[in-house]
Amino acid sequence: MITHMKHKHTMRLKEQAFALPTILLASVIMLIVLLSAVTAVTSSSSLLSSQYYNQLAREAAEAGLANVKICMQATNYTPTWTDANPLKPDRDCTGVNNNGADPYVINNGNIRTTFTVGQAQVGSAGAIRVVSTGIVQLVRSSSASSVWRTFKVSVAQESRYNDTPQIASGAGWKAPGAPGYQGHNGYMLASNGTLYGWGDNASGQLGDSSLGTPITKPIKMALPSGVARVKRVFNSGQGASIVCIIATNDTLGDQAYCRGTGLGLSGAGWQRFGLGAGLTAKDMIVNGYGNDSACVVASDNQAYCVGDNTWGQLGFATTSTAFVPLSSPSKFRLDLASPGPVSGAASSLTVLKVFNQDVFTCVIASDNQAYCAGWNAGGQLGQGTQTTNIGGASKSIPGRSIVPGAPIVTDIRFGYHYNGNPPPGVFYQISNGNVYMSGVNKAGTAGDNSTTGSCAGAGTYTCYSTPRQLTSGNYTKMISVGEGGGPNQSICIVNDNSVLIANSGLWCMGSRTYGQVGLGTCSAVLQPAWAGASNVNSQRVTSSLNLEAGYQMNSVMVITSLGDVYAAGDNSYGKLGTGTALTQCNSSFLKVQLPTGVRGVAIANGDEYSAFILGDNGKVYGVGRNNTGQLGDGTTTDRSTPVEVQVPRQETLY
Repeated sequence: MITHMKHKHTMRLKEQAFALPTILLASVIMLIVLLSAVTAVTSSSSLLSSQYYNQLAREAAEAGLANVKICMQATNYTPTWTDANPLKPDRDCTGVNNNGADPYVINNGNIRTTFTVGQAQVGSAGAIRVVSTGIVQLVRSSSASSVWRTFKVSVAQESRYNDTPQIASGAGWKAPGAPGYQGHNGYMLASNGTLYGWGDNASGQLGDSSLGTPITKPIKMALPSGVARVKRVFNSGQGASIVCIIATNDTLGDQAYCRGTGLGLSGAGWQRFGLGAGLTAKDMIVNGYGNDSACVVASDNQAYCVGDNTWGQLGFATTSTAFVPLSSPSKFRLDLASPGPVSGAASSLTVLKVFNQDVFTCVIASDNQAYCAGWNAGGQLGQGTQTTNIGGASKSIPGRSIVPGAPIVTDIRFGYHYNGNPPPGVFYQISNGNVYMSGVNKAGTAGDNSTTGSCAGAGTYTCYSTPRQLTSGNYTKMISVGEGGGPNQSICIVNDNSVLIANSGLWCMGSRTYGQVGLGTCSAVLQPAWAGASNVNSQRVTSSLNLEAGYQMNSVMVITSLGDVYAAGDNSYGKLGTGTALTQCNSSFLKVQLPTGVRGVAIANGDEYSAFILGDNGKVYGVGRNNTGQLGDGTTTDRSTPVEVQVPRQETLY
């Protein structure tokens, strides 16, 4: 009995002993489950938070890549920033600080984002690799300088920036007496370095005389001895039958070559631009607007020029008006600059970029200031005076253009003269997008609301020898518009900021003889006031204009953000490509009739009567006058809608 009771008691104890740990274990498991759930929620929340900030960092990195694209287009696909001076939101394309620019992509509350792009890796055949690092900083609300967490995402991009063909066009009068004059040509540089040309060959600009003229379909142009591929092509545009290239010579490195007539050329084939021993060519500009000249930026970071120096425009500090042979260019005397730099000696200055058109040559120097030589009777050089030393009109000693505040100058455009008439002036764009102008209000391009004035050396016009501000805002590109048969000038600029300006973002002023500024009138009276916004069918004009679109003749062509091309101005031969009546005055922007589905990528509109558009399908389209086969479609028939240039497809690699 006792034994049985002990057994029952023992069993009860065992049951109790078993029940307690079970309860405790269950409790622990429940706690673990609850804790796991809380941890999972916290972890999930943390993960989502990290994903959000990493995505912001990626978007900032992609903003850096977009900045790379803009800079590569602006510098002819040559990276100009370094690891020591990287690309950032508040820096220009050389990695130098933009005064007053915002250092952040986003700066909202306790979140701010930015990017940094280090030095590009340059490979063969135009291959370039860049890495953009997007950065997100979380800052404490109590102190904007107190960063408590940082997220970084790097995005690499490998591209062949010369995959897009370069197109160029121009017209000249170097073979007078021929029907319709001569010199109307088109050129296309394919991504594999093959150069094609078509149109007139009377000046030997396409090849030897055995090729004949006109050449109505593109031909593969023979290259200089020792050269296998071309890197860039330069055409003079309206006014001369000159074509130049920068190409890699097997033994000399990158060199500049020209052919045609003008610049002392005889039409006898390619001639090399005679840089000094050991020097190579980095950049180039060719001017054919009645005063033929060309300038090269060499590897010593100085500019060397040849050509007509009648107005001292080549900056040699000499009154010589003789052509300098292509084999013996002279240096643009930046070391003698007067006015000189804001600080330091002029002898220390080097050249970042050269600009040469008509009676002006300017450079942007290593201090990011503009230095110009040429016609100055109306203060066109912007140096605070109308000082001259050549024929009472021009100054052959370069000097600094005194843009107020000495900001960073990023681009320069020009007016041009005609039959001795004074040119309007010089236009400067600075790093914050503002545009300034110095010179004569001849066509209303000073935007001063005045039609008359008195200016020694410029007649009954108002002159500005110190650059005058025209705009304020995020303006990104300038288009200088020449006008055949007169000294009148127009200027258009593009504004990318759709928030500030709810229109196309294209603003123009100046001469309206052909309606080229698209403001609804071709009045013979030159309106001096800033003309306002041009309507382009409510689409916004893209600022990604190719360099060849920076100078246009008798008309204005632009590409919108949707890839549509619009044009206004002279349509005597159908150059506007709208399929409308062939008249000189077309004062409203109309859509160019590209083939269905084709978007515009680049424009060459430097010829008076013909133009070229590069489509996103890799094809080139010509439109307008075709009397010398300059449209390259195998005919000499004028076209009022774009026609495909017959480039040999099997030879062209895109």
